[in-house]
Amino acid sequence: MNSMVADEKGEMIAKQKAFVDHLFVKEIGRMQREGFTFFSFVLMGQAIETLGAFLDKKPMKATGQSAKRFSKGLNWLMGDRYKAINKDHWFFLKFRNQLTHSFVPSRELILISESELEEGMHHLGLYEGRRVLVAERMYEDLCKGCKKLYGMLDQGRVAPTRVGEIKLS
Repeated sequence: MNSMVADEKGEMIAKQKAFVDHLFVKEIGRMQREGFTFFSFVLMGQAIETLGAFLDKKPMKATGQSAKRFSKGLNWLMGDRYKAINKDHWFFLKFRNQLTHSFVPSRELILISESELEEGMHHLGLYEGRRVLVAERMYEDLCKGCKKLYGMLDQGRVAPTRVGEIKLS
């Protein structure tokens, strides 16, 4: 690979990492620190799908890819506990799809902040027949997933994707 192509690839990787770090790590983290727990869940669902889009070879704006991309982001980057819950796209349908399209949480989920946990509630566990999602724990897992993506980019296991220009403050 000539140095000009390597420089361009390196620049694409740096931009993609900066994009993910700014929007998914810093912005969602800031929302949680400010107490916007529900909105952080909405954005985490979108972030997981976008992380999955970075893992496939289709254009970023490819249509009809939401479930596949969410599942790929979840399965490859978020860990086995999430993967187990997402059988038959359950987590996509009850979490990401429900929040994105109706802005109403599924009755099968409890979306909660760590400060509101009751005895017997655990992140990704069941409580009174409903799956519990703790915002702060899910955010930590999302951040780990972002770091995993950075490593895959650095190792050449994932090709960098051009991302939109955003003003990074």
